[in-house]
Amino acid sequence: MDGRRRLAFLFASVGAVAAVLMILLPMALANAGGSGDPLVTQAVAGVAIALAAVFALWRIVDGSILRSLTALAGEARVIGHGTVAARVPPERYAALAPLPQAINELGEKLAAARSDIDEAVASSTAVVQEQKSRLSTLLRDLHEGVLVCNQQHQILLYNQAALTLLHLTGDLGLGRNLLQVVTRAPVLHTLERLTLRVKDGRHHSHSMGVTAEFVAATTDGRYLLQGRMSLILKEEDVITGYVVTFDDVTAELAALGKRDAVLRAATEGFRPPVANLRAAAETLSDNPDLDRESRRAFEQVILEECAALANRLESVTGDYRSIITGAWPMSDIHSGNLINLVIARVVAAGGPNITLTGLPQWLHGDSYSLVVLLDHLVGRLGEVTGAKNFDLSAETGGSWVFVDISWSGTPVASSLVDSWMEQPLPDALGGLTVTDVLQHHRSELWCDAPRPGLARMRVPLPPTEQLHGHADRAPPSARPEFFDFSLLHQPIATAELGRTPLDKLTFVVFDTETTGLRPSDGDEIIQIAGVRIVNGRILTGETFSQLVDPGRPIPPETIRFHGVTDDMVRGKPRASVVLPQFHLFVSGAVLVAHNAAFDLKFLKMKEKVSGVRFDHPVLDTMLLSRQLQGPDADHTLDGIAKRMGIQVVDRHTALGDSLLTAAIFLRFVDMLREQNVITLDDAIRSANILVELHARERAF
Repeated sequence: MDGRRRLAFLFASVGAVAAVLMILLPMALANAGGSGDPLVTQAVAGVAIALAAVFALWRIVDGSILRSLTALAGEARVIGHGTVAARVPPERYAALAPLPQAINELGEKLAAARSDIDEAVASSTAVVQEQKSRLSTLLRDLHEGVLVCNQQHQILLYNQAALTLLHLTGDLGLGRNLLQVVTRAPVLHTLERLTLRVKDGRHHSHSMGVTAEFVAATTDGRYLLQGRMSLILKEEDVITGYVVTFDDVTAELAALGKRDAVLRAATEGFRPPVANLRAAAETLSDNPDLDRESRRAFEQVILEECAALANRLESVTGDYRSIITGAWPMSDIHSGNLINLVIARVVAAGGPNITLTGLPQWLHGDSYSLVVLLDHLVGRLGEVTGAKNFDLSAETGGSWVFVDISWSGTPVASSLVDSWMEQPLPDALGGLTVTDVLQHHRSELWCDAPRPGLARMRVPLPPTEQLHGHADRAPPSARPEFFDFSLLHQPIATAELGRTPLDKLTFVVFDTETTGLRPSDGDEIIQIAGVRIVNGRILTGETFSQLVDPGRPIPPETIRFHGVTDDMVRGKPRASVVLPQFHLFVSGAVLVAHNAAFDLKFLKMKEKVSGVRFDHPVLDTMLLSRQLQGPDADHTLDGIAKRMGIQVVDRHTALGDSLLTAAIFLRFVDMLREQNVITLDDAIRSANILVELHARERAF
């Protein structure tokens, strides 16, 4: 029963008692023989008045207080679920003051407390999310497969490397039992070892603590895994689960088996032919008077056994080289990064000047030992030849990537190069020699003269084992042949510049990436890059590459071609800032581009806002291709590169396309010379003729 009902019941009870008294009292007086006494009449009237007063008081209390309290209770419940701005109108409950104000103050404190709790929860959630993100990043970047399991061997967490190492397709599946994908016995045995170590308290003093290594296999037995198990402990050394890291050691263990076979072949395998040789030699030595036929027979035995020994030695040597090559840690290396590391090392030691030239390539090897090797070779070549300037480049050829050290002069004698082979390399791990590093890469080295007056040392290295760059991008975009005749029809260059042979000029080969193909309709530059060519060499170390904020969204259909997203250009400088920098980079150079009018159109439309003019002589490799190969050939960069056997690296980036165009242009310079196009004037004149012919073709 609520308070209001109890109070109403109390008033009703009082009224009932009063009514009973009014009835019983006159009856009692009458029975006593009394007559109507005025006092009795007054008493009865008083009781009636009291009864009326009680009823009136009840109506006042019920209407003014109890109903207001009920309404106030309802509003208080609403405030308890409201915000800090929720209020009870004090004027509505003036009779109950200061209760409404107290409820408002409690509501404010409750809302503030709730807000503080929400902020604390949000902050803690953000911290947990950040830690989760860091953990995810760490696990994703680890080469080892990582799995976290509970004591029932259910997988609670894993990374992508675990899927790869276990050779599973799709998800591993949280909650899946580890023993369904890895052989049971090694895992159970290792967990038992560690559990006993913790139970005995030996994990505090043990060198590996709560960690142990083991070898397991995938359940199909095809792959061997090197595992490391670490227990997860909570307070009082209670085991709650374990973490397992895996690495695929199938190849390593196979190499160990092969190494054992090579050792047996190099020891036990040589015993029979050596014993036969010794017996034949001793027989000849002990019997100097043997007849001619017998002596010839023993000599034949010696020759055959020597041949067998030579063949066996060659076989063992080949197996040995295969083992040390496969066992040495290798990775894919970008030649530009490799050569820049060599340059930094040579410069730090005060060695000769090195210029990075040529197209970048991907190769496979041990980066550190190769840097040490190339640094050593540059130093030796500098001492022997006296050269102060060397070019370093990488070039594909057949099944190898050739890293070339070039200089002006003559090749070094092979006998001198051979004398360097067993020299320990400074700072090399384990005292490696030149021969050791070459054998790890199944390589060798030699010197030759690619042309008169130029010498080089070649170091062939294995190519990359996988595609790099942007092989996952869409095919080349359908960038149209863009002929703006006012841009392509150029005046003959002036005086000395025009008469300069092409192979003596300085060029900047450049390319742009844009939001689309229509500069006049608002498309903008999003990336511009260039590379310098000096004296017929691509100076890979002298490049310009800059992302540009276009001031507008990049259409999704173009992103799949160039890979540049809105996030990548956000905060980058605008074209009005970048183009003056690029103008400074190309100062004094002849510009070269593929489908040059397209890129020039974007530059010309930005001349006013950037405050610079691009009035350089320009050569277009697409026009040169039409001149050299006829109008019906494939004149795209990819088509030309394929015909010329030029490997495409980092295609569909501004810098990657600039480097590819530069390599094509140098080949074209040689081809133009055969057509008696020697100077810049010759090239511009022939290009102008093609532009005129193309204009007439379009007119018809």
